[in-house]
Amino acid sequence: MDNHTILNVGRAVAESGTLEYYELVRSVRSAAFAAIMKLPPALPIIFTNVVARGGTSGFLEENWQAIIDLAKARGCPLFSVTLTCSPVANAHRIVSEERGTLGKIQKPKLWEALVAERVLFDDGATYRITIDNTHLSPVETARRIHDWINSIE
Repeated sequence: MDNHTILNVGRAVAESGTLEYYELVRSVRSAAFAAIMKLPPALPIIFTNVVARGGTSGFLEENWQAIIDLAKARGCPLFSVTLTCSPVANAHRIVSEERGTLGKIQKPKLWEALVAERVLFDDGATYRITIDNTHLSPVETARRIHDWINSIE
């Protein structure tokens, strides 16, 4: 579940960053997580999120805690994969057409400001790995994640 699946509903109805926006996003997240709780615990749920501290809202930390709580409620381990890439590759990826289609930030200066004020973290994950995907295709990156998870289970 791409985090924008939830966030874009909020953006469609309210101004991003407002109290109304966060209330709506929390409601959508609650509905999605309630549906996930009905699924078999053995069925993996994959989230794509930025998990970072910093900024003014505290929402990223809150959202991560909600994911930790969901994993605990399902009785499942929480695997965290942090993907990194070189600054050059990141600058190229930020402006990709696909990001715009998905409603993601495409402004390099804004992205640089966000990176400067936030720190990635994955406290509370059962298992964690960092993968530099600068020179990896999406398929190869997915294969490495798959192989890593299988090496643990």
